Amino acid sequence: MPARISLARLPTPFERAERLSEAWGVSIWVKRDDLTGFGLSGNKARKLEFHLAAALESGASTVITCGAVQSNHCRATAIACARLGLRCILYLRTTDGGPPPEVTGNHLLQRLAGAECRFIDPGAYARRDELMAEAASSVGDAWVIPEGASDGLGMWGFVMAMEELADQLGGLRPAGIWHAASSGATTAGLALAVARLGLEIPVIGCSVGEPVEELDRRIRSVVSTVDEPSGLVWELTDAYVGGGYGVASEDQLAVAGEATRLTGLLFDPTYTGKALAGLYGEIRRGRFRTGDDVVFWHTGGGFATFAWDWSPVLG
Repeated sequence: MPARISLARLPTPFERAERLSEAWGVSIWVKRDDLTGFGLSGNKARKLEFHLAAALESGASTVITCGAVQSNHCRATAIACARLGLRCILYLRTTDGGPPPEVTGNHLLQRLAGAECRFIDPGAYARRDELMAEAASSVGDAWVIPEGASDGLGMWGFVMAMEELADQLGGLRPAGIWHAASSGATTAGLALAVARLGLEIPVIGCSVGEPVEELDRRIRSVVSTVDEPSGLVWELTDAYVGGGYGVASEDQLAVAGEATRLTGLLFDPTYTGKALAGLYGEIRRGRFRTGDDVVFWHTGGGFATFAWDWSPVLG
């Protein structure tokens, strides 16, 4: 396993959502990666433990990465760099390539942490790897982290995460581990660890924006960096993508809001809220039934909750 530094507060809790389970008719257990630590809350801290260890080993003074303007990964990277004394450059995608009209949510925290924010439009974002490589060449001693820290290095954060969960399951045999999926390393790490541990638990990624074919390609690219054990499998669905990445329907917002009222937890509509709406949809379709135990991996991102307009479901 590659070198890592300690950023997250681990292990994160694993708990049954009692009132949500009663309301939805399935026993729902939540892996609380929203509690990896304030500022670094969310699953991104796990991946950054490996990437920033490598950055420090390389002697880098600057970290460069990318994502949407409300990216959980970019926010976590900015705060981690502030903690470690590293310069942080963020390439942030906006609709027009300009700064957002309001500094809210994750973007507020990026700015507070002192990150240098470079705004680019979707066309330029398609060339993000090229742009980051050019910036790294200009800086000279930079470490580039790909979108979502989703590569063979970042994946190890979720290999360790699944090993952590395996110790917490006890005699529980879940019918699935349901999680938001986008850049691929979370799914890849979970699936790799499940195979290595010989567990018979379906790993199910609920896409928050990408078609299944694209998401599957990303995951395969990540796992190709290691010798794949036999039995390495995962499941994906794009049935709940709706209007695409960063777009949530009124129904999806309503499900996320109901879940907050039944758990006291925050679910941002881009990732965890959309994934939770997907889990609700699968319960209604009969994929999960009374008597099943289902793990919902809460990947965090609560700060983004404050960047959304919730008025359509607040009455």
